[in-house]
Amino acid sequence: MKAVVVLLCLLLPAAASAQNTYRLLGRVVTDKGEPIANAEVAVEAFYGKAAGAVSGQRTFAATSDKKGAWNVMGIRAGVWLFEVRAPGYYPESVALPIQILASSSSGQTGMALTWQLVLKPFPMADETRAKLIMTGAVPEDASADDLAGAARLALQNRDTGMARALFQKALERDPGSYRAALGIATTFMLARDFDSASRVFDAARSRTHDKDEIKFITVALSDLATIMVK
Repeated sequence: MKAVVVLLCLLLPAAASAQNTYRLLGRVVTDKGEPIANAEVAVEAFYGKAAGAVSGQRTFAATSDKKGAWNVMGIRAGVWLFEVRAPGYYPESVALPIQILASSSSGQTGMALTWQLVLKPFPMADETRAKLIMTGAVPEDASADDLAGAARLALQNRDTGMARALFQKALERDPGSYRAALGIATTFMLARDFDSASRVFDAARSRTHDKDEIKFITVALSDLATIMVK
């Protein structure tokens, strides 16, 4: 995979100004589809086009409205981490490829992506207990959702090793856990292990019936397919 990344970096454009920018629409809702207002959305570029260096603005922030909707303008090709924080909930997050090998053209800005990013934070009943789980001290009665939530707390602290370990435990507790599978895929994306990320994104897609979730994962898989070595 390192060889793939080196090859991809050679494809980087000479000037950041030649890259297209995109507008991403999203929503923050509960598992029942109810909107979560005033949720903070943090967006950060980890890698740029062709999984190389980031060019242009690296971070963005947004707040969900009363319908749970938010949007961010100025996204460039690369790998982006999207994190949602709302009082009373575990953070929710996912790392996604965005048009990672898209062709560049000057003057095109603000094009809306054809999918929405729907994120569903899980309620946090006990923050102290959640932080304890985050350290690896897992109670016997911890649910898969609690484990996946604590894993995202670890991810928020950029402890991807602990995050992946907790996501794995969540998947052991509940092999059908969408949150756990999506979390594991995110840790692989941040490590630029695109082969593994693709496999786990596919597993996450099979664990949800939500049309928006299926769509953004399908788009991510199509994007990742453009950089796979055959």
